Amino acid sequence: MLYALRDDAGAIVALSEKPLNDQWQQVNPKDPALKAFLEKKMEFGKLVMETSDLDFIRVLEDLIELMIEKNMISFTDFPNAAQEKLLTRRGYREQMRGKDSVSLIGQEEDLL
Repeated sequence: MLYALRDDAGAIVALSEKPLNDQWQQVNPKDPALKAFLEKKMEFGKLVMETSDLDFIRVLEDLIELMIEKNMISFTDFPNAAQEKLLTRRGYREQMRGKDSVSLIGQEEDLL
């Protein structure tokens, strides 16, 4: 069974498998407040993953640049569509370099 802690408006703010004190109430699985709470948590989780994905993409871009710089791979090893995307993203990063000069591998040189 689930127990919920509610705010003054009746919205669920926390869930537990057991009541943690007298304020926790048993919640009906069909309660619309439960559905709203779970949807809100899912949206938050999705936002966290999207942010993490963006950070990870940045790491992958820097890793690709480093591997090209070290001659571990060649830029032309990538399919044309991937090359275009890498060049587009690199262009965006160069445009923003004045605002955000952070790079995991330092100053990049031309990839080609």
